[in-house]
Formats: sequence, C-alpha cells, structure tokens
Amino acid sequence: MAEPSILVFSAHAADFCSRSGGTLALHARRGGAAHVVDVTFGEQGESEDYWKRPGPKSVEEAKRVRATEAEAAAGILGATIEFLDYGDYPLILGKERLESMTRLIRSRKPDIILTHWKCDPTNVDHEVTAGGALRAASIAAMPGFDHEVGKVPYPYIFGFEPSVPHDDMTGFRPDHYVAIDEVFDIKMEALRALRSQSKLVLYYTQWAEYRGFQARQLAGRPIRYAEAFQRYTAVVDTCLPRPMPQS
Repeated sequence: MAEPSILVFSAHAADFCSRSGGTLALHARRGGAAHVVDVTFGEQGESEDYWKRPGPKSVEEAKRVRATEAEAAAGILGATIEFLDYGDYPLILGKERLESMTRLIRSRKPDIILTHWKCDPTNVDHEVTAGGALRAASIAAMPGFDHEVGKVPYPYIFGFEPSVPHDDMTGFRPDHYVAIDEVFDIKMEALRALRSQSKLVLYYTQWAEYRGFQARQLAGRPIRYAEAFQRYTAVVDTCLPRPMPQS
C-alpha cells in the first residue's frame, strides 16, 4: 500500500520542523510525499537570532534568510516547501487568503493534514493558522467551490504541539505518538539549519524526550524520542486499532 500524502500548514518558517520534523523524515524514508506550506516566514516574531546580529537589518532580508533556512530544513527532512508570505505578528487570514489555502488543498488532495493545535494563547499566529487550515479543508470538500476540480475527499487532520512548555494552557491532549528514534539525528540537523531560531534545538530535544517517556510508558517498549499529535477528525476503518507491539 502506498504511503499517504501529507500537507503541513505551518504558521512560521520553523514550526513544521520543530513539531513534526521527525514524523516527516520517517514518512520520507518510507517513500511518502510531504509538502509544507509556510503561511509566514516568521520574520518579525520568530527570527530572534537574525535581529540580534550586528549590522543593518530589514524585514525583507529577514524573510529571505528565513526562506533559505526553511528550504534547507525541509530538504533535510525530505519534504518540499512553499511560502505564502502572509505576514506574522499579527497573522490575518481574510477571504482571499482562505480561498488560496483551500485551492492548495484541492490541488494536492492530501490524505493527511498536519497543522497547529487550535488553542495556543502564547502564540495566536498558531491559532489563526489552525483555524485557517480547518476552514480551508472544510471549504475544499464543498462541491461548489472550484467545481471543475472534482470531488476532494476530506483528509485526516492532526494538530501538533502548541508552544512548549505551555501545553497545560492549551487543552492539548495527545492521542497519537510517533516514535522518532531512528530519525532524531535528521530532525536535529534540520533544526540546526534554522539558525535564526537556535533555541529550538534545545527546546525540542527536551520535548522529544518528554514525549518519548510518555510513549514508552504507553507502548511498553524502548522509545527515547517521540512527537505527539491530537486528532481533529475521527478515523474511519473496518477494524479497531491493533495492540501496540511490546518489548
């Protein structure tokens, strides 16, 4: 059976990597296709190391730097990437922008969408992106929107980590863990490519260990690193999930 196609809506240049980089690397290793849509570059609010550098700086240059870094990170993970450049802090999604996101879904017809969790009070850009992705997926399934494209199945949608370490403020309760031990070094290489946010390497090493501890307790087998997700959509199948393999 072919691997499902994945579409990621990432609010800022690094979010796709910090939250789901291991999952995307595993997917690529298995021959699956993943495409990242960076809604913004994170040029104003998520490029702190760029703004600390000596010498002249500008928002436009910050965008170029972030694009180069994100392209490198996506390439390391084995994903493709594009940028909508909708502007961060604040990110505003109106009708035209929602329609553009909808057309991306209708053109790519992903089996799975990964995006932010719906509640993230310390970073409202994440909430806006999550809301936009969910609305766009709903609009994309309507037969009258660009009807000549044909029917687009409603994908499975998963939310990844809100801003860490503030999950207790968000209602995020993982119901799906992906063990990423075998690709953790790839995720770290991709995170190091995002040099305008160097803090992410430490943050998401610690968080992967934390989620790995939870996954290890649930699975009863050795897992050091994991990524966590919460489903937005119900899974429809012909059977209940199989028990997890034990050590």
